Formats: sequence, structure tokens, C-alpha cells
Amino acid sequence: DGQTAVFSDALPLRPRRMMELIEQLRSGALEAGPWFVLADELIPSGEALVRNLLMGRRTLHPLGAEAPPVLYCPDSFGHPAALPALAQGFGFETVIVWRGFGGRRWPAGDACWWRGPSGERVLLYHLPPSGYELGANLPADADAAAARWHSMRDQLVPRARLSVALLLNGADHHARQRKLSAAVAALGAAAAPIVVRAASLREFATAVRAATDAADLPEVAGELRDSYGYTWTLQGTLSTRAAQKRRNARAERLLGCEVEPWAALAKQRTGRSFRDLVNTTWHTVLLCHPHDTLCGTAIDAVAEA
Repeated sequence: DGQTAVFSDALPLRPRRMMELIEQLRSGALEAGPWFVLADELIPSGEALVRNLLMGRRTLHPLGAEAPPVLYCPDSFGHPAALPALAQGFGFETVIVWRGFGGRRWPAGDACWWRGPSGERVLLYHLPPSGYELGANLPADADAAAARWHSMRDQLVPRARLSVALLLNGADHHARQRKLSAAVAALGAAAAPIVVRAASLREFATAVRAATDAADLPEVAGELRDSYGYTWTLQGTLSTRAAQKRRNARAERLLGCEVEPWAALAKQRTGRSFRDLVNTTWHTVLLCHPHDTLCGTAIDAVAEA
């Protein structure tokens, strides 16, 4: 749920690892973003989603890093119709989603074009029914890898519309993969003649865009908030913890309609900028926007915090 927000927690606790983090990000061994947090996309305002991406970029740039060229939304409970415009506005031509798409009302397959109301079009790459957990904890043993591939194949191969597919290795409920190289090699042997290799999200984005040149993909439009029969979308969260949602809406309106205009006028009058103070306030508000927080699926202690 924290994409670049985790740096705000980690670096004050481990300041001596700053240079190591910078080296990992710049080399591509570590990727982060593009969001500051993986927000619920249907409850915060459109302006808050823009600020979320700006904050993600603002977190990475001091480290000399950039996010992969993908609007990465693997767990949000639905997606607004304007997301293609938002993606294009930040230079992302590919959006990766899971919930909110899939099932009988949508085209079958793992890739299609998604067009926004104002005409922007992005490549929509859709994760399998098991989502980002399908490739977690891969076995390094040959027999176990063969059995695991047998269980994954039916989710990946029949849906593949392109010459490349994404299998995410890891999830928010799992420890890091052990023996990564051996596990990838074992899976590759089991999946042959399909080629399996470890890659970054940036590499996948490049490969999947190139693969669209030879593909005839369907096109969809509108909100993506119905994936029942494929995976749960949890639209009931729109009505949970209503008081929390009202407080957030008031905070967003206060910032965007009062604080920022007055801060801009104050700078024009006095020459003093309040931008850092405003950004810090947005930082606090955005930390409340993850899809398991603002939507209200979290326990009482989290909601109160």
C-alpha cells in the first residue's frame, strides 16, 4: 500500500543506508512508485490522485530515481474513468490493474486498450484472477516447480493476448522470495518452451508495449469497478466508516480551496512561500488514502490513527 511512502518511514530510522538505497534505485535493482501510496482511487478527489503522483515523484527525485513507466495499481478497489488521462498526463502509457476488471461484461484476455472520456488511450494490462500473489514463494525444487507451474498455467496461458506476460514474485502478505535465481530457473524448466526470466517492472513495460505492435486488442471505456466472478472488488467499502470519509473530504477541500489559494496570494503579497508547509500537509492527508485505510476495511485502531 505504500509505494514511495515507505521511504519516509525507513530513512529516518536507517539514515546510514541512504547511499545504498540511492545506488539500488539508480541501478534499477530496486524500483518504487509511481504513487506515494496505493490509494483507493474512487474515494479521494481527482486532485488528490494528482497530488499522490506528484508526491511520489517528489519523494524519488531527491534520490536521483524515477518510477517505472507504469501506472501500477495492483490492488485498488476499482478505477475511475479518468485514470487514462491521469496516466498520460504523467507520461505512463501502460496501466496495470487487478480488481474492477474481468468477468463476463469485459473482454477476455490480459490486455486491451482503455480509453478515457477525453480521448486519452493507455494499454491496460490485467493481472490473473489470483492477482499479484500468483508468483509468490516459488519453489526451487524441480518437482515442486512443475506442480506449481501446472497450477499457474491455466491462469496465464489462455488469457495471454501478447507475446509477453507478467508473473509478480511476491505480495504484501508474504516474505521475500528465497533462492530467487534457482526458483526462476526451476520454473523456467517446468514451463519450457515458454521462456521465464527475472525482470524489472520497467523491463516489462518496455516489452509489453513492443508486443502490442503485432496484436489486435479490444478497447474498453469507462469506470472499472465490476470484476465479480473474476475477483472481488469490495465496492461495499464506499459506504463504510462514513465519518472518516467526510473528514477526509473536508480536509481535501480545505487544502485545495482555501489553504493553497491563500498561500499563493500571501506569496504574491509578501514574497514568502508557504509551499513546503502545504506539501507537508498534503503528505499527512495522503498517508490516510491507502485503499485499506480510507476505504474502511482496516480495524478500529487503524481507522482511529
